[in-house]
Amino acid sequence: MARKVGGVVAGQGPRWQMGLGRENGLMFWAMIALEASFAAYFSFLPLYVAQLGANPTQVGLIMGFWGISRLCFLIPSGMLIDRFPAVPLIVVSRTLGIAGLLVASVVPIWWLLPFSLLLTSAANIAFPAISSLIAAGATDTGRARAFTLIYTVGPAIATVIMPLIAGEAAQAISLRLTPLLAAACATASIVMFSRLRPTVQPKREGEIPATYREVLAHAPIRNVCALMAVTLIGMTIGATLLPNFLHDVHRLDYSRIGQLGSIAAVGSIILGVSFSRIKALSLPMTGITIAVGCTAATFAILLGASSLPIFMLAYLLRGGYMVAWSLFSAALGDVTPPRLYGRTFAVGEICGGLGMAIAPLLAGPLYNWQPRAPLVVALAICVPVVLLLGAVAYRKMGDAVPVQSEELSVA
Repeated sequence: MARKVGGVVAGQGPRWQMGLGRENGLMFWAMIALEASFAAYFSFLPLYVAQLGANPTQVGLIMGFWGISRLCFLIPSGMLIDRFPAVPLIVVSRTLGIAGLLVASVVPIWWLLPFSLLLTSAANIAFPAISSLIAAGATDTGRARAFTLIYTVGPAIATVIMPLIAGEAAQAISLRLTPLLAAACATASIVMFSRLRPTVQPKREGEIPATYREVLAHAPIRNVCALMAVTLIGMTIGATLLPNFLHDVHRLDYSRIGQLGSIAAVGSIILGVSFSRIKALSLPMTGITIAVGCTAATFAILLGASSLPIFMLAYLLRGGYMVAWSLFSAALGDVTPPRLYGRTFAVGEICGGLGMAIAPLLAGPLYNWQPRAPLVVALAICVPVVLLLGAVAYRKMGDAVPVQSEELSVA
């Protein structure tokens, strides 16, 4: 039986709500605008850093610094969720990100970029709050679908369009336009986030606030987070400098690289829709296994690819990267008691941030030594990870009685 969320029965409502209820339906459209912002500049950021005078190792340092600063802001985000309402927290933090994008568009040299990236990193404080609202606004049986639609399918629609627009703008005018386009899309997302009206969960009298220690003491949460960190480090080593690899080694222009980014988004949509509609693939760990396998196949194909149709196939499979990340959030939602949502999703974002921090620091020197080296290392990590994920997924499928989140207790 569907339950009420904010006065609306989840799974019903106007068509624009995508069967998610008002709050998660609005979140779906807000995340499309937010992902359009991300897609407008992320694929071109390594190229932009290089254009400002950085060598491959320095590009890796800048990207790694961005990931580390993201971690620094994510660590206190769980505490902020406990102390401030989620919607104002999302709006304020995302506004800082817009300021960072505007600064990034005018810096004259690569070593000034960290100042703007600090502001965009602060914007990531919003994501644990966003994940908590999604989990709270979904039914237990619909949580994986909600995370897949909001974090994968919807954003992938934006990622089909924005790399094309940003690539054409960069090719015709300048790469400096990409952060400006991103700022415009981010502004649209903030307008939609500001309209969220989540149901406020009353705090029980005498209830002790959740802590990170309590989250990490919970074995299922700890295991999912460990898998998430290793998986994203491996995938990000191979993905970070793919635009540079295509530009430097295969001489693809910015417009073509943007088109390939759109193809990756199509792959994300295909996988995301498949996981949300095919019951046998609906368990988060099953979807993660398939998505990581597709990403590993991308690295294997690009090691020997030399023609555009093969690049297109590789990037179609690269859509698994986004799907895997979003499904880890669904997996965390399945094993977390509602009281721990805020801290758990903060820890999950930190684990994802490890990939954004550690992987570029490794990918930069590897690329400087040999452009194909990051792909080889990523493949060497991802193959055993896929086998491990497959074993976990098989065990989950074999569980006769699924564990409901409200039945979980802290170990």
